[in-house]
Amino acid sequence: MRSILPKGESGKRRSIAARAIACVLVALLALPFAGCSASPNATGGTAGSQEYTVSVSLSGGSGRASIASPTTIVKDGDTYTATITWSSSNYDKMTADGVDYAPVNDGGNSTFEIPVTLDEDIAVSAETVAMSTPHTIDYTLYFDSSTMKEKSGDDASGGSPAGTAPSAAADFHNADLSCGWEPTGALQLEYAEHFTVDEFEGGLRLICVSNGERFLVVPQDAKVPDGLSSDIAVIRRPADKVYLVSSATMCLVDALDANDNILMSGTKADVCSVAGFKSALESGAIAYGGKYSAPDYERISASGCTLAIENAMINHTPDVKEKLQKLGLVVLTEQSSSEPEALGRVEWIKLFGVLFDKEDEAAHLFNEQKARVEQTSGLASSGKTVAYFYINSNGAAVTRRAGDYVAQMIELAGGSYALDDAQTASTSGSSVTLEMERFYATAKDADIIVYNGTIDESVATLNDFVGKNALLSQFKAVKNGNVWVTSADMYQQMTSTADIIDELHGAFTGDDASDFHYLRKLG
Repeated sequence: MRSILPKGESGKRRSIAARAIACVLVALLALPFAGCSASPNATGGTAGSQEYTVSVSLSGGSGRASIASPTTIVKDGDTYTATITWSSSNYDKMTADGVDYAPVNDGGNSTFEIPVTLDEDIAVSAETVAMSTPHTIDYTLYFDSSTMKEKSGDDASGGSPAGTAPSAAADFHNADLSCGWEPTGALQLEYAEHFTVDEFEGGLRLICVSNGERFLVVPQDAKVPDGLSSDIAVIRRPADKVYLVSSATMCLVDALDANDNILMSGTKADVCSVAGFKSALESGAIAYGGKYSAPDYERISASGCTLAIENAMINHTPDVKEKLQKLGLVVLTEQSSSEPEALGRVEWIKLFGVLFDKEDEAAHLFNEQKARVEQTSGLASSGKTVAYFYINSNGAAVTRRAGDYVAQMIELAGGSYALDDAQTASTSGSSVTLEMERFYATAKDADIIVYNGTIDESVATLNDFVGKNALLSQFKAVKNGNVWVTSADMYQQMTSTADIIDELHGAFTGDDASDFHYLRKLG
């Protein structure tokens, strides 16, 4: 099942209003009987009930959703009532054993209380309002009685989402400048989870990034506040002396018509696929300053660069970051590749809009992509399972973690990602390396294979593909002639996310692929 999962509460007004009316009616009906029933405890049980915590597993759906585990379960006589807290705020109804249940909360992640049994599969369904129309998804719950323990007053109300790591976005935001200034507003983000922007008087903007970096973006003629916290680096706006190392964001700069703000690049012209940026590199308007791990420090210093925009690869060479800072550059490490949502990745254009004083243009460009992605995601599902990977030099399959933006793009295009959270839980990063035998057991029945030609450009034909590993010829998609390869430039085209999803949808549904740019069928 495909879904777009914005962070806000859009689409829930109808369900919230309905729950509010229902609560009023229940309260009125209960008045004549006040004092006649047993006293309820905090989670809905009676005075004779007992609370426990228990581990619960979730299966079914697309593999992207999760629920908190361990969770609270109330035993009242021979019945059990469990608290189900989802990883999203977009569920407005659950159905169990033919009975519909509404959320018990009006804010935060959707939470339900439903009757359950222990040590057996429980078929449930949940309705999500994340898309333009509600969609019902079938799941299976399993409560393991061997994990039950009596709940003390110190126990938390719920655990972490099963099979997922806690989101960094929960605790990195810090709008305290340490100088008495208070925010006057905030940049509204719909999908991005790995940066925030707070607004201050005088056009100042505070950027917080999920890796802990903070930057105060100050207009060129404005004064920096006295007493600014020492961990906050200052960037003058518009940033106009930039060493851009993150190749994935070249398209954002180009789309904002901000190539003139870039002095040096970490990408050479012959491997740049962003037309406007490539032209600037070829003409010399943007100079090559060396790749992320080996910058040309002398040239960068002589150019007068004041800001370096890196990606997470810089974490492998911390000495490089330190040396750039000693040369006087502010180093911003963008985290767009960590976004779980495809549109969250695109929404980083708003951060670049702040840097280059093009916030309106950034909002317009994002909204265009959002509208097109939502249009495609509203089309009927193809019903096809899709494996996405490449074969590394050791013969292992390198795929993407379930819940990663690539897996989500496949789902938005009408496919179902062939690997689930449990099968890709061996790493906290976006890429997962699986020995070929294990990957074969997991993905051999996938209807479609999409080979990652961005990383491995050596696959031009189906023979090239099956030559990577003998097991590949046994995959269902190979036997049925449903193997595709991505273009080498796909990762550099964040602003073409809607086009890529459109082509994926076409590949899944058998459309004419003659005008595709990002996908090619192997023959």
